[in-house]
Amino acid sequence: MPRHGYNASLLLAFLLMAGCAGPRAASDRSAEVRTESASDRRVQVMALFMDATQARLKGDLDKAVPLFEQCLKVDPTNDAAMFELAKIYHLQQRPAEAIVLARKARDLDRNNIWYRFLLADLFEQAGQTEKAIEVYREVLQQWPDRVEVRMQLAHMLAEAGKVDDARKVFEDLREQMGASEELVLQEYGMLANAGRLEEAGAVLKDALAEDPDNLSYLSMLAELYDELGRADEALELYERVLREDPDDSMTRISLAEHYYGQGQLDEAFDELGVAFGDPDLDVDAKMQVMLGFFDMTDRQGAGNAEQEQLLGRAYELVDIMINAHPESGKPLTLKGDFLLRDGRYLEARDAFRAALVHDHDKYPIWSQVLQLDLQANDDEGLKNDAAQAIELFPTNPELYLYHGLALSRLKEHDAAIEALVTGRDLVVDNDPLLAQFWSSLGDAYNEAGKYNSSDDAFEHALALDPKNATTLNNYAYYLSVRGERLAKAKEMSKLSNELSPGQPSYEDTYAWVLYRNGEFAEARTWVEKALVNGGSNEGVILEHYGDILYALGDPSGAWEQWKKARDLGGASGAIDRKASTGRPEAP
Repeated sequence: MPRHGYNASLLLAFLLMAGCAGPRAASDRSAEVRTESASDRRVQVMALFMDATQARLKGDLDKAVPLFEQCLKVDPTNDAAMFELAKIYHLQQRPAEAIVLARKARDLDRNNIWYRFLLADLFEQAGQTEKAIEVYREVLQQWPDRVEVRMQLAHMLAEAGKVDDARKVFEDLREQMGASEELVLQEYGMLANAGRLEEAGAVLKDALAEDPDNLSYLSMLAELYDELGRADEALELYERVLREDPDDSMTRISLAEHYYGQGQLDEAFDELGVAFGDPDLDVDAKMQVMLGFFDMTDRQGAGNAEQEQLLGRAYELVDIMINAHPESGKPLTLKGDFLLRDGRYLEARDAFRAALVHDHDKYPIWSQVLQLDLQANDDEGLKNDAAQAIELFPTNPELYLYHGLALSRLKEHDAAIEALVTGRDLVVDNDPLLAQFWSSLGDAYNEAGKYNSSDDAFEHALALDPKNATTLNNYAYYLSVRGERLAKAKEMSKLSNELSPGQPSYEDTYAWVLYRNGEFAEARTWVEKALVNGGSNEGVILEHYGDILYALGDPSGAWEQWKKARDLGGASGAIDRKASTGRPEAP
Protein backbone atom coordinates (compact mmCIF):
# COMPACT_ATOMS: atom_id res chain seq x y z
CA MET A 1 0.00 0.00 0.00
CA PRO A 2 1.26 3.52 -0.65
CA ARG A 3 2.90 5.39 2.20
CA HIS A 4 0.41 8.24 2.09
CA GLY A 5 2.10 11.32 3.40
CA TYR A 6 -1.07 13.13 4.42
CA ASN A 7 -1.22 13.83 8.15
CA ALA A 8 -4.58 15.08 9.41
CA SER A 9 -3.47 15.88 12.98
CA LEU A 10 -5.64 18.27 14.91
CA LEU A 11 -4.49 21.84 14.55
CA LEU A 12 -5.74 22.90 17.93
CA ALA A 13 -4.68 20.14 20.33
CA PHE A 14 -2.69 22.65 22.35
CA LEU A 15 -5.72 24.84 23.07
CA LEU A 16 -6.39 23.14 26.37
CA MET A 17 -3.08 24.51 27.60
CA ALA A 18 -3.66 27.98 26.19
CA GLY A 19 -3.91 30.83 28.62
CA CYS A 20 -5.54 34.15 28.16
CA ALA A 21 -5.00 37.70 29.25
CA GLY A 22 -7.50 37.58 32.10
CA PRO A 23 -10.90 39.19 32.44
CA ARG A 24 -11.64 42.32 30.51
CA ALA A 25 -12.26 45.52 32.33
CA ALA A 26 -15.88 45.86 33.41
CA SER A 27 -16.17 49.63 33.24
CA ASP A 28 -18.44 49.49 30.20
CA ARG A 29 -20.86 47.08 31.92
CA SER A 30 -21.28 48.69 35.31
CA ALA A 31 -25.02 49.13 34.93
CA GLU A 32 -25.56 45.36 35.21
CA VAL A 33 -24.65 45.22 38.89
CA ARG A 34 -26.01 48.43 40.31
CA THR A 35 -25.43 47.54 43.95
CA GLU A 36 -21.66 47.59 43.55
CA SER A 37 -19.25 50.12 42.19
CA ALA A 38 -17.44 49.33 38.95
CA SER A 39 -14.15 49.23 40.81
CA ASP A 40 -15.41 46.75 43.42
CA ARG A 41 -16.82 44.52 40.73
CA ARG A 42 -13.54 44.52 38.80
CA VAL A 43 -11.71 43.48 41.93
CA GLN A 44 -14.22 40.70 42.64
CA VAL A 45 -14.07 39.40 39.07
CA MET A 46 -10.28 39.48 39.04
CA ALA A 47 -10.08 37.59 42.33
CA LEU A 48 -12.56 34.95 41.16
CA PHE A 49 -10.76 34.56 37.84
CA MET A 50 -7.34 34.17 39.47
CA ASP A 51 -8.62 31.63 41.99
CA ALA A 52 -10.35 29.68 39.21
CA THR A 53 -7.23 29.73 37.05
CA GLN A 54 -5.04 28.50 39.90
CA ALA A 55 -7.46 25.64 40.53
CA ARG A 56 -7.46 24.74 36.83
CA LEU A 57 -3.67 24.74 36.66
CA LYS A 58 -3.57 22.40 39.66
CA GLY A 59 -6.02 20.08 37.91
CA ASP A 60 -8.78 20.73 40.42
CA LEU A 61 -11.58 21.18 37.90
CA ASP A 62 -14.31 20.59 40.48
CA LYS A 63 -13.13 23.73 42.21
CA ALA A 64 -12.37 25.72 39.06
CA VAL A 65 -15.79 25.30 37.40
CA PRO A 66 -17.95 26.98 40.07
CA LEU A 67 -15.41 29.81 40.38
CA PHE A 68 -15.51 30.53 36.64
CA GLU A 69 -19.31 30.25 36.72
CA GLN A 70 -19.45 32.73 39.61
CA CYS A 71 -17.18 35.02 37.62
CA LEU A 72 -19.77 35.01 34.82
CA LYS A 73 -22.60 35.70 37.25
CA VAL A 74 -20.82 38.84 38.40
CA ASP A 75 -19.78 39.77 34.85
CA PRO A 76 -21.95 37.93 32.27
CA THR A 77 -19.90 39.32 29.37
CA ASN A 78 -16.48 38.19 30.58
CA ASP A 79 -15.19 36.46 27.45
CA ALA A 80 -11.98 35.23 29.10
CA ALA A 81 -13.97 33.30 31.72
CA MET A 82 -16.17 31.89 28.94
CA PHE A 83 -13.08 30.69 27.09
CA GLU A 84 -11.60 28.98 30.13
CA LEU A 85 -14.90 27.44 31.17
CA ALA A 86 -15.55 26.15 27.63
CA LYS A 87 -12.21 24.31 27.71
CA ILE A 88 -13.10 22.68 31.01
CA TYR A 89 -16.57 21.72 29.80
CA HIS A 90 -14.86 20.06 26.84
CA LEU A 91 -12.66 18.02 29.20
CA GLN A 92 -15.75 17.04 31.17
CA GLN A 93 -17.49 15.71 28.04
CA ARG A 94 -20.04 18.54 27.98
CA PRO A 95 -19.71 19.52 24.29
CA ALA A 96 -22.97 21.43 23.85
CA GLU A 97 -22.27 23.73 26.81
CA ALA A 98 -18.66 24.19 25.68
CA ILE A 99 -19.78 25.26 22.19
CA VAL A 100 -22.29 27.78 23.58
CA LEU A 101 -19.61 29.47 25.69
CA ALA A 102 -16.94 29.37 22.97
CA ARG A 103 -19.35 30.96 20.48
CA LYS A 104 -20.24 33.72 22.96
CA ALA A 105 -16.56 34.41 23.64
CA ARG A 106 -15.89 34.62 19.88
CA ASP A 107 -18.78 37.04 19.41
CA LEU A 108 -17.59 39.27 22.26
CA ASP A 109 -14.02 39.52 20.98
CA ARG A 110 -13.66 38.77 17.28
CA ASN A 111 -10.02 39.84 17.31
CA ASN A 112 -8.97 36.96 19.55
CA ILE A 113 -7.88 34.16 17.22
CA TRP A 114 -7.69 31.64 20.06
CA TYR A 115 -11.42 31.92 20.62
CA ARG A 116 -11.93 31.03 16.94
CA PHE A 117 -9.56 28.09 17.19
CA LEU A 118 -11.35 26.71 20.22
CA LEU A 119 -14.75 27.04 18.59
CA ALA A 120 -13.56 25.32 15.39
CA ASP A 121 -11.96 22.53 17.38
CA LEU A 122 -15.13 21.98 19.41
CA PHE A 123 -17.24 21.86 16.26
CA GLU A 124 -14.85 19.37 14.67
CA GLN A 125 -14.78 17.04 17.66
CA ALA A 126 -18.57 17.22 17.91
CA GLY A 127 -18.82 16.04 14.30
CA GLN A 128 -20.11 19.40 13.07
CA THR A 129 -17.60 19.60 10.24
CA GLU A 130 -19.40 22.22 8.16
CA LYS A 131 -19.48 24.63 11.07
CA ALA A 132 -15.79 24.04 11.75
CA ILE A 133 -15.06 24.80 8.08
CA GLU A 134 -17.04 28.03 8.35
CA VAL A 135 -14.98 29.14 11.36
CA TYR A 136 -11.69 28.39 9.58
CA ARG A 137 -12.82 30.40 6.56
CA GLU A 138 -13.64 33.31 8.88
CA VAL A 139 -10.17 33.06 10.42
CA LEU A 140 -8.53 33.22 6.99
CA GLN A 141 -10.58 36.25 6.04
CA GLN A 142 -9.18 38.09 9.04
CA TRP A 143 -5.74 36.42 9.17
CA PRO A 144 -4.95 35.36 5.57
CA ASP A 145 -1.29 34.57 6.28
CA ARG A 146 -1.98 31.72 8.71
CA VAL A 147 -0.61 28.78 6.70
CA GLU A 148 -1.46 26.20 9.35
CA VAL A 149 -5.11 27.28 9.21
CA ARG A 150 -5.21 26.72 5.45
CA MET A 151 -3.74 23.26 6.00
CA GLN A 152 -6.40 22.49 8.57
CA LEU A 153 -9.11 23.85 6.30
CA ALA A 154 -7.94 21.55 3.51
CA HIS A 155 -8.06 18.62 5.91
CA MET A 156 -11.57 19.50 7.04
CA LEU A 157 -12.82 19.91 3.48
CA ALA A 158 -11.41 16.52 2.50
CA GLU A 159 -12.97 14.96 5.59
CA ALA A 160 -16.30 16.41 4.51
CA GLY A 161 -15.89 14.85 1.06
CA LYS A 162 -15.17 18.19 -0.62
CA VAL A 163 -11.91 17.10 -2.19
CA ASP A 164 -12.09 19.57 -5.08
CA ASP A 165 -12.51 22.45 -2.65
CA ALA A 166 -9.57 21.11 -0.67
CA ARG A 167 -7.43 21.07 -3.81
CA LYS A 168 -8.24 24.74 -4.36
CA VAL A 169 -6.93 25.42 -0.87
CA PHE A 170 -3.71 23.62 -1.79
CA GLU A 171 -3.44 25.86 -4.86
CA ASP A 172 -3.73 28.87 -2.56
CA LEU A 173 -1.03 27.40 -0.34
CA ARG A 174 1.33 26.94 -3.28
CA GLU A 175 0.80 30.55 -4.27
CA GLN A 176 1.40 31.61 -0.69
CA MET A 177 4.35 29.33 0.17
CA GLY A 178 5.72 28.20 -3.16
CA ALA A 179 6.21 24.55 -4.06
CA SER A 180 7.34 22.29 -1.21
CA GLU A 181 7.61 18.60 -0.47
CA GLU A 182 5.29 19.02 2.51
CA LEU A 183 2.51 20.33 0.28
CA VAL A 184 3.06 17.54 -2.23
CA LEU A 185 2.83 14.88 0.48
CA GLN A 186 -0.24 16.45 2.05
CA GLU A 187 -2.14 16.76 -1.23
CA TYR A 188 -1.06 13.33 -2.41
CA GLY A 189 -2.13 11.74 0.87
CA MET A 190 -5.48 13.52 0.78
CA LEU A 191 -6.22 12.27 -2.73
CA ALA A 192 -4.99 8.74 -2.05
CA ASN A 193 -7.07 8.47 1.11
CA ALA A 194 -10.08 9.67 -0.89
CA GLY A 195 -9.51 6.88 -3.42
CA ARG A 196 -8.64 9.30 -6.22
CA LEU A 197 -5.49 7.43 -7.11
CA GLU A 198 -5.02 8.70 -10.66
CA GLU A 199 -5.15 12.29 -9.44
CA ALA A 200 -2.76 11.40 -6.62
CA GLY A 201 -0.37 10.03 -9.22
CA ALA A 202 -0.69 13.23 -11.22
CA VAL A 203 0.37 15.23 -8.16
CA LEU A 204 3.51 13.11 -7.87
CA LYS A 205 4.27 13.39 -11.57
CA ASP A 206 3.91 17.18 -11.45
CA ALA A 207 6.23 17.25 -8.47
CA LEU A 208 8.75 15.05 -10.29
CA ALA A 209 8.65 17.42 -13.25
CA GLU A 210 9.88 20.12 -10.86
CA ASP A 211 12.21 17.82 -8.91
CA PRO A 212 13.06 14.78 -11.07
CA ASP A 213 15.66 13.39 -8.67
CA ASN A 214 13.38 13.23 -5.63
CA LEU A 215 13.58 9.57 -4.65
CA SER A 216 10.73 9.83 -2.16
CA TYR A 217 8.37 10.85 -4.94
CA LEU A 218 9.63 8.01 -7.14
CA SER A 219 9.18 5.42 -4.39
CA MET A 220 5.67 6.64 -3.61
CA LEU A 221 4.75 6.59 -7.28
CA ALA A 222 6.04 3.01 -7.53
CA GLU A 223 3.80 1.99 -4.63
CA LEU A 224 0.88 3.75 -6.26
CA TYR A 225 1.50 1.91 -9.53
CA ASP A 226 1.44 -1.35 -7.58
CA GLU A 227 -1.91 -0.40 -6.12
CA LEU A 228 -3.21 0.44 -9.59
CA GLY A 229 -2.01 -2.91 -10.94
CA ARG A 230 0.72 -1.38 -13.10
CA ALA A 231 3.35 -3.85 -11.87
CA ASP A 232 5.93 -3.38 -14.64
CA GLU A 233 6.02 0.39 -14.20
CA ALA A 234 6.24 -0.06 -10.43
CA LEU A 235 9.20 -2.44 -10.72
CA GLU A 236 11.02 -0.05 -13.04
CA LEU A 237 10.70 2.76 -10.50
CA TYR A 238 11.74 0.59 -7.54
CA GLU A 239 14.86 -0.48 -9.39
CA ARG A 240 15.64 3.12 -10.32
CA VAL A 241 15.37 4.26 -6.70
CA LEU A 242 17.60 1.45 -5.44
CA ARG A 243 20.20 2.12 -8.14
CA GLU A 244 20.39 5.69 -6.90
CA ASP A 245 20.24 4.76 -3.21
CA PRO A 246 21.00 1.09 -2.43
CA ASP A 247 20.65 1.84 1.30
CA ASP A 248 16.97 2.83 1.04
CA SER A 249 15.66 -0.05 3.12
CA MET A 250 12.05 1.17 3.20
CA THR A 251 11.94 1.01 -0.59
CA ARG A 252 13.36 -2.52 -0.38
CA ILE A 253 10.45 -3.47 1.86
CA SER A 254 8.04 -1.98 -0.68
CA LEU A 255 9.80 -3.90 -3.45
CA ALA A 256 9.49 -7.08 -1.37
CA GLU A 257 5.74 -6.48 -1.13
CA HIS A 258 5.69 -6.00 -4.90
CA TYR A 259 7.46 -9.33 -5.46
CA TYR A 260 5.22 -11.11 -2.97
CA GLY A 261 2.16 -9.79 -4.78
CA GLN A 262 3.58 -11.19 -8.02
CA GLY A 263 4.18 -14.60 -6.43
CA GLN A 264 7.97 -14.19 -6.53
CA LEU A 265 8.68 -15.37 -2.99
CA ASP A 266 12.42 -15.88 -3.33
CA GLU A 267 12.93 -12.35 -4.63
CA ALA A 268 10.65 -10.97 -1.92
CA PHE A 269 12.61 -12.61 0.88
CA ASP A 270 15.93 -11.58 -0.64
CA GLU A 271 14.87 -7.93 -0.45
CA LEU A 272 13.48 -8.33 3.06
CA GLY A 273 16.69 -9.99 4.19
CA VAL A 274 18.74 -7.02 3.02
CA ALA A 275 16.33 -4.50 4.58
CA PHE A 276 16.08 -6.37 7.88
CA GLY A 277 19.85 -6.56 8.10
CA ASP A 278 20.09 -2.76 7.96
CA PRO A 279 20.73 -1.55 11.54
CA ASP A 280 19.77 1.99 10.51
CA LEU A 281 16.23 0.97 9.57
CA ASP A 282 14.05 1.45 12.62
CA VAL A 283 13.24 -1.82 14.36
CA ASP A 284 9.58 -0.82 14.66
CA ALA A 285 9.23 -0.67 10.86
CA LYS A 286 10.49 -4.25 10.70
CA MET A 287 8.17 -5.30 13.51
CA GLN A 288 5.20 -4.04 11.50
CA VAL A 289 6.20 -6.25 8.57
CA MET A 290 6.64 -9.24 10.86
CA LEU A 291 3.20 -8.81 12.38
CA GLY A 292 1.85 -9.57 8.93
CA PHE A 293 3.98 -12.70 8.77
CA PHE A 294 2.74 -13.71 12.22
CA ASP A 295 -0.81 -13.79 10.89
CA MET A 296 0.13 -15.44 7.59
CA THR A 297 2.09 -18.24 9.27
CA ASP A 298 -0.52 -19.25 11.82
CA ARG A 299 -0.25 -22.98 12.45
CA GLN A 300 -3.90 -23.48 11.57
CA GLY A 301 -2.70 -23.81 8.01
CA ALA A 302 0.17 -26.15 8.87
CA GLY A 303 0.87 -29.01 6.51
CA ASN A 304 0.87 -26.90 3.39
CA ALA A 305 4.38 -26.87 1.92
CA GLU A 306 4.23 -23.19 1.02
CA GLN A 307 3.00 -22.38 4.52
CA GLU A 308 5.88 -24.28 6.10
CA GLN A 309 8.35 -22.52 3.81
CA LEU A 310 6.88 -19.17 4.75
CA LEU A 311 7.17 -20.01 8.44
CA GLY A 312 10.81 -21.02 8.09
CA ARG A 313 11.62 -17.77 6.32
CA ALA A 314 9.78 -15.79 8.97
CA TYR A 315 12.08 -17.27 11.61
CA GLU A 316 15.07 -16.40 9.42
CA LEU A 317 13.94 -12.78 9.23
CA VAL A 318 13.49 -12.61 12.99
CA ASP A 319 17.04 -13.90 13.48
CA ILE A 320 18.33 -11.29 11.03
CA MET A 321 16.54 -8.62 13.08
CA ILE A 322 18.12 -9.93 16.27
CA ASN A 323 21.60 -9.67 14.75
CA ALA A 324 20.92 -6.19 13.33
CA HIS A 325 19.62 -4.86 16.66
CA PRO A 326 21.65 -6.60 19.38
CA GLU A 327 20.72 -3.96 21.98
CA SER A 328 16.96 -4.23 21.46
CA GLY A 329 14.67 -6.70 23.16
CA LYS A 330 11.89 -6.28 20.60
CA PRO A 331 13.13 -8.86 18.04
CA LEU A 332 13.69 -11.37 20.83
CA THR A 333 10.19 -10.76 22.16
CA LEU A 334 8.84 -11.27 18.65
CA LYS A 335 10.74 -14.55 18.37
CA GLY A 336 9.27 -15.61 21.69
CA ASP A 337 5.78 -14.86 20.38
CA PHE A 338 6.38 -17.00 17.28
CA LEU A 339 7.80 -19.89 19.33
CA LEU A 340 5.00 -19.70 21.89
CA ARG A 341 2.35 -19.76 19.20
CA ASP A 342 4.03 -22.74 17.55
CA GLY A 343 4.10 -24.75 20.77
CA ARG A 344 7.87 -24.52 21.30
CA TYR A 345 7.47 -23.45 24.90
CA LEU A 346 10.95 -23.90 26.35
CA GLU A 347 12.52 -22.12 23.38
CA ALA A 348 9.95 -19.36 23.76
CA ARG A 349 10.90 -18.95 27.41
CA ASP A 350 14.58 -18.68 26.44
CA ALA A 351 13.74 -15.96 23.92
CA PHE A 352 11.65 -14.00 26.40
CA ARG A 353 14.39 -14.28 29.03
CA ALA A 354 16.92 -12.97 26.51
CA ALA A 355 14.59 -10.06 25.74
CA LEU A 356 14.49 -9.17 29.43
CA VAL A 357 18.23 -8.52 29.35
CA HIS A 358 17.42 -5.43 27.28
CA ASP A 359 13.82 -4.71 28.30
CA HIS A 360 13.84 -5.72 31.96
CA ASP A 361 11.15 -3.17 32.79
CA LYS A 362 8.54 -4.68 30.44
CA TYR A 363 6.02 -6.45 32.66
CA PRO A 364 4.24 -8.36 29.83
CA ILE A 365 7.51 -10.17 29.06
CA TRP A 366 7.96 -11.15 32.70
CA SER A 367 4.39 -12.40 32.72
CA GLN A 368 5.09 -14.67 29.74
CA VAL A 369 8.24 -16.05 31.38
CA LEU A 370 6.41 -16.82 34.62
CA GLN A 371 3.54 -18.54 32.82
CA LEU A 372 6.03 -20.67 30.89
CA ASP A 373 7.91 -21.53 34.10
CA LEU A 374 4.61 -22.68 35.56
CA GLN A 375 3.68 -24.65 32.45
CA ALA A 376 7.09 -26.37 32.45
CA ASN A 377 6.73 -27.26 36.16
CA ASP A 378 10.06 -25.50 36.67
CA ASP A 379 9.51 -24.56 40.29
CA GLU A 380 13.05 -23.35 40.87
CA GLY A 381 12.91 -21.20 37.74
CA LEU A 382 9.50 -19.84 38.76
CA LYS A 383 10.81 -18.99 42.21
CA ASN A 384 13.86 -17.13 40.88
CA ASP A 385 12.07 -15.36 38.03
CA ALA A 386 9.23 -14.22 40.27
CA ALA A 387 11.71 -12.92 42.85
CA GLN A 388 13.49 -10.85 40.19
CA ALA A 389 10.19 -9.50 38.89
CA ILE A 390 9.11 -8.53 42.41
CA GLU A 391 12.24 -6.39 42.77
CA LEU A 392 11.16 -4.45 39.68
CA PHE A 393 7.41 -4.39 40.33
CA PRO A 394 7.03 -4.63 44.12
CA THR A 395 3.39 -3.53 44.16
CA ASN A 396 2.14 -6.04 41.58
CA PRO A 397 0.20 -8.71 43.48
CA GLU A 398 0.24 -11.35 40.72
CA LEU A 399 3.99 -11.73 41.09
CA TYR A 400 3.61 -12.76 44.72
CA LEU A 401 1.07 -15.37 43.63
CA TYR A 402 3.63 -16.93 41.29
CA HIS A 403 6.34 -16.67 43.94
CA GLY A 404 4.17 -18.19 46.63
CA LEU A 405 3.13 -21.06 44.40
CA ALA A 406 6.76 -21.85 43.54
CA LEU A 407 7.84 -21.73 47.18
CA SER A 408 4.94 -23.95 48.20
CA ARG A 409 5.85 -26.55 45.58
CA LEU A 410 9.45 -26.45 46.80
CA LYS A 411 8.19 -27.19 50.34
CA GLU A 412 9.33 -23.77 51.59
CA HIS A 413 6.02 -23.36 53.33
CA ASP A 414 6.69 -20.43 55.66
CA ALA A 415 8.22 -18.38 52.84
CA ALA A 416 5.30 -19.31 50.59
CA ILE A 417 2.77 -18.14 53.16
CA GLU A 418 4.66 -14.87 53.65
CA ALA A 419 4.71 -14.20 49.90
CA LEU A 420 1.02 -15.00 49.50
CA VAL A 421 -0.03 -12.83 52.43
CA THR A 422 2.03 -9.93 51.05
CA GLY A 423 0.46 -10.27 47.62
CA ARG A 424 -3.04 -10.70 49.03
CA ASP A 425 -2.71 -7.42 50.91
CA LEU A 426 -1.76 -5.63 47.67
CA VAL A 427 -4.95 -6.61 45.85
CA VAL A 428 -7.35 -3.71 45.27
CA ASP A 429 -10.87 -4.04 43.81
CA ASN A 430 -10.23 -7.45 42.26
CA ASP A 431 -12.28 -10.17 43.94
CA PRO A 432 -11.30 -12.99 41.53
CA LEU A 433 -7.61 -12.35 42.19
CA LEU A 434 -8.20 -12.01 45.92
CA ALA A 435 -10.06 -15.33 45.88
CA GLN A 436 -7.09 -16.93 44.13
CA PHE A 437 -4.76 -15.68 46.86
CA TRP A 438 -7.01 -17.08 49.59
CA SER A 439 -7.24 -20.41 47.77
CA SER A 440 -3.46 -20.60 47.35
CA LEU A 441 -3.05 -19.74 51.02
CA GLY A 442 -5.39 -22.62 51.81
CA ASP A 443 -3.04 -24.95 49.93
CA ALA A 444 0.07 -23.50 51.57
CA TYR A 445 -1.31 -23.62 55.11
CA ASN A 446 -2.42 -27.23 54.56
CA GLU A 447 1.04 -28.25 53.37
CA ALA A 448 2.51 -26.54 56.44
CA GLY A 449 0.16 -28.52 58.68
CA LYS A 450 -1.75 -25.39 59.76
CA TYR A 451 -5.15 -26.89 59.15
CA ASN A 452 -7.32 -24.32 60.91
CA SER A 453 -5.68 -21.52 58.93
CA SER A 454 -6.06 -23.59 55.78
CA ASP A 455 -9.78 -24.10 56.31
CA ASP A 456 -10.26 -20.41 57.13
CA ALA A 457 -8.45 -19.40 53.93
CA PHE A 458 -10.60 -21.71 51.82
CA GLU A 459 -13.75 -20.32 53.41
CA HIS A 460 -12.61 -16.80 52.47
CA ALA A 461 -11.89 -17.95 48.92
CA LEU A 462 -15.30 -19.57 48.50
CA ALA A 463 -17.06 -16.54 49.96
CA LEU A 464 -15.56 -14.52 47.10
CA ASP A 465 -15.85 -17.19 44.40
CA PRO A 466 -18.26 -19.94 45.48
CA LYS A 467 -18.16 -21.81 42.18
CA ASN A 468 -14.43 -22.12 41.71
CA ALA A 469 -13.98 -25.80 40.88
CA THR A 470 -10.30 -25.91 41.83
CA THR A 471 -10.88 -24.38 45.25
CA LEU A 472 -13.81 -26.71 45.92
CA ASN A 473 -11.78 -29.73 44.87
CA ASN A 474 -8.69 -28.91 46.93
CA TYR A 475 -10.63 -28.02 50.07
CA ALA A 476 -12.66 -31.22 49.77
CA TYR A 477 -9.56 -33.35 49.25
CA TYR A 478 -7.74 -31.94 52.26
CA LEU A 479 -10.78 -32.55 54.46
CA SER A 480 -11.07 -36.12 53.17
CA VAL A 481 -7.40 -36.86 53.84
CA ARG A 482 -7.90 -35.67 57.41
CA GLY A 483 -11.22 -37.49 57.67
CA GLU A 484 -12.96 -34.32 58.80
CA ARG A 485 -16.34 -32.88 57.82
CA LEU A 486 -16.80 -35.52 55.15
CA ALA A 487 -20.37 -34.46 54.39
CA LYS A 488 -19.14 -30.97 53.49
CA ALA A 489 -16.24 -32.46 51.53
CA LYS A 490 -18.63 -34.69 49.58
CA GLU A 491 -20.89 -31.75 48.74
CA MET A 492 -17.99 -29.58 47.55
CA SER A 493 -16.37 -32.34 45.53
CA LYS A 494 -19.65 -33.21 43.84
CA LEU A 495 -20.12 -29.56 42.88
CA SER A 496 -16.59 -29.29 41.49
CA ASN A 497 -17.31 -32.23 39.16
CA GLU A 498 -20.58 -30.65 38.06
CA LEU A 499 -18.79 -27.37 37.32
CA SER A 500 -15.88 -29.00 35.50
CA PRO A 501 -16.80 -32.53 34.36
CA GLY A 502 -14.26 -34.98 33.01
CA GLN A 503 -11.32 -33.75 35.13
CA PRO A 504 -9.52 -36.84 36.45
CA SER A 505 -8.13 -35.12 39.55
CA TYR A 506 -11.60 -33.90 40.55
CA GLU A 507 -13.10 -37.34 39.91
CA ASP A 508 -10.36 -38.92 42.00
CA THR A 509 -11.07 -36.50 44.84
CA TYR A 510 -14.74 -37.45 44.81
CA ALA A 511 -13.77 -41.13 44.79
CA TRP A 512 -11.50 -40.58 47.78
CA VAL A 513 -14.16 -38.67 49.71
CA LEU A 514 -16.58 -41.56 49.08
CA TYR A 515 -13.91 -44.06 50.15
CA ARG A 516 -13.26 -42.18 53.38
CA ASN A 517 -17.02 -42.12 53.93
CA GLY A 518 -17.23 -45.90 53.51
CA GLU A 519 -19.05 -45.76 50.16
CA PHE A 520 -16.61 -48.14 48.46
CA ALA A 521 -18.67 -49.27 45.46
CA GLU A 522 -19.47 -45.74 44.35
CA ALA A 523 -15.88 -44.76 45.06
CA ARG A 524 -14.75 -47.44 42.60
CA THR A 525 -17.08 -46.04 39.92
CA TRP A 526 -15.59 -42.57 40.27
CA VAL A 527 -11.95 -43.58 40.45
CA GLU A 528 -12.40 -45.67 37.30
CA LYS A 529 -13.88 -42.57 35.61
CA ALA A 530 -10.73 -40.73 36.59
CA LEU A 531 -8.58 -43.48 35.07
CA VAL A 532 -10.51 -43.40 31.80
CA ASN A 533 -10.18 -39.61 31.59
CA GLY A 534 -6.39 -39.61 31.85
CA GLY A 535 -5.66 -40.49 35.45
CA SER A 536 -3.97 -43.79 34.59
CA ASN A 537 -0.66 -41.94 34.35
CA GLU A 538 -0.90 -40.47 37.85
CA GLY A 539 0.54 -42.46 40.72
CA VAL A 540 -1.73 -41.03 43.39
CA ILE A 541 -4.88 -42.01 41.48
CA LEU A 542 -3.61 -45.57 40.96
CA GLU A 543 -2.77 -45.75 44.65
CA HIS A 544 -6.31 -44.67 45.53
CA TYR A 545 -7.66 -47.28 43.12
CA GLY A 546 -5.67 -49.94 44.95
CA ASP A 547 -6.96 -48.79 48.33
CA ILE A 548 -10.55 -48.89 47.07
CA LEU A 549 -10.12 -52.36 45.53
CA TYR A 550 -8.64 -53.65 48.77
CA ALA A 551 -11.62 -52.30 50.70
CA LEU A 552 -13.90 -54.10 48.24
CA GLY A 553 -12.17 -57.43 48.94
CA ASP A 554 -9.84 -57.56 45.92
CA PRO A 555 -6.33 -57.61 47.45
CA SER A 556 -4.63 -58.97 44.34
CA GLY A 557 -6.15 -56.23 42.20
CA ALA A 558 -5.13 -53.68 44.81
CA TRP A 559 -1.55 -54.97 44.91
CA GLU A 560 -1.31 -54.69 41.12
CA GLN A 561 -2.41 -51.02 41.21
CA TRP A 562 -0.03 -50.18 44.06
CA LYS A 563 2.91 -51.59 42.13
CA LYS A 564 1.94 -49.50 39.10
CA ALA A 565 1.64 -46.42 41.31
CA ARG A 566 5.09 -47.05 42.81
CA ASP A 567 6.64 -47.36 39.35
CA LEU A 568 4.97 -44.18 38.07
CA GLY A 569 5.83 -42.03 41.08
CA GLY A 570 3.76 -39.25 42.57
CA ALA A 571 1.95 -41.43 45.11
CA SER A 572 2.03 -41.13 48.91
CA GLY A 573 4.95 -41.97 51.15
CA ALA A 574 3.30 -45.29 52.01
CA ILE A 575 3.34 -46.62 48.46
CA ASP A 576 6.60 -48.58 48.77
CA ARG A 577 5.25 -50.49 51.76
CA LYS A 578 1.90 -51.13 50.05
CA ALA A 579 3.60 -52.37 46.88
CA SER A 580 5.91 -54.62 48.88
CA THR A 581 3.44 -56.11 51.35
CA GLY A 582 0.21 -56.00 49.37
CA ARG A 583 -1.48 -54.46 52.39
CA PRO A 584 -2.76 -50.87 52.90
CA GLU A 585 -1.64 -50.67 56.54
CA ALA A 586 1.58 -51.49 58.34
CA PRO A 587 1.52 -55.00 59.82
